[in-house]
Amino acid sequence: MGKVVLFAVLTMDGCLADTSGEAQKWLVKTDTPDRFGIAAMKETARPLSEYTSLTMLVLDKSDTTYFIEANTTTANIINGMARMHLLDEIILCTIPVIAGNGCRLFLGDLPESEWMRNEIKSYKDGSLKTVYRKGSDTKTQKKRLSILARLFGKSSS
Repeated sequence: MGKVVLFAVLTMDGCLADTSGEAQKWLVKTDTPDRFGIAAMKETARPLSEYTSLTMLVLDKSDTTYFIEANTTTANIINGMARMHLLDEIILCTIPVIAGNGCRLFLGDLPESEWMRNEIKSYKDGSLKTVYRKGSDTKTQKKRLSILARLFGKSSS
């Protein structure tokens, strides 16, 4: 399966930045071109949207890198990807704002999974960029296949 990379800008309390007026004000006030250094990835990776077929991702045998940016429109499909263990890398950018309320990216009913911090960068404006990677072990691959088997009524081996 290709590599799926999630990029999200979150407030300190875990809300998507696009759902908070205060976060939007902060981002505008501290605006810098390609703040978190993802422009190159956006240009080379294949973009995913809220209309992405999760089955297509599971069945993809290529080495394609897919990229999905978290916002209120893509939050549901991202949670579906997390439920099916399809995310390989998560880039979380945290801005120093507490939204108080707003759309949270990760829902409470997601399966447990373990991630390793690969990179962390602190910016002068108080924001952080943290990159997490998940190993591509055979247990995760078997989970992906067993989910497909349940979907299509076939036994997994």
